[in-house]
Amino acid sequence: MKLSEYLYRNNLSLGELANRCGTSASTILRMKEATVAPSKRVAEALWQATDGQVTPNDLFDLHYAAGKCACLHGGDDT
Repeated sequence: MKLSEYLYRNNLSLGELANRCGTSASTILRMKEATVAPSKRVAEALWQATDGQVTPNDLFDLHYAAGKCACLHGGDDT
């Protein structure tokens, strides 16, 4: 599940989730907007804080499982 969707469905603010993860609201915002990749510690804390609903793959928007990996299709990741 996307981080933004998790926040919306659970009516959580960035700050509330950040407190659960032991990080800052700005870090959560940057992950939500996909402007920064989380550290291993933050990715794991987020996974635990969301009871596994937001996985590291969700944060990195990986498409490999859906057969959309650019490395398999000559750079076309549509």
